[in-house]
Amino acid sequence: MNTLNKISALLMVNWKKFTQACAEVQQFQQRIWIVSIQQNMGSQSSLLNDTFLVSEDNFDTPMQWMEKQGYQPTMIDAVDKMHRSQTINIELAHSQHSLIRVK
Repeated sequence: MNTLNKISALLMVNWKKFTQACAEVQQFQQRIWIVSIQQNMGSQSSLLNDTFLVSEDNFDTPMQWMEKQGYQPTMIDAVDKMHRSQTINIELAHSQHSLIRVK
């Protein structure tokens, strides 16, 4: 009976790890941001900007879009830790990205 309890406890630990890993994968594929990009125009402020949705549903890896935009690892870490309804501004060489996590 003692061996059965050990096997059962081991199965429960592995099951919890499995379900946690599945939840993490599912969460990354469900995140959505509204991103507004304003180009830096030197001493002039650009009134035009691009605003669109970025959804991880189509990503192959977490933060794939942010990496392609040239975000530094510290920036990606900050975006990755965002909660729903949280905003963040990312300053790149030629543009400023304002992100709102909506999901």
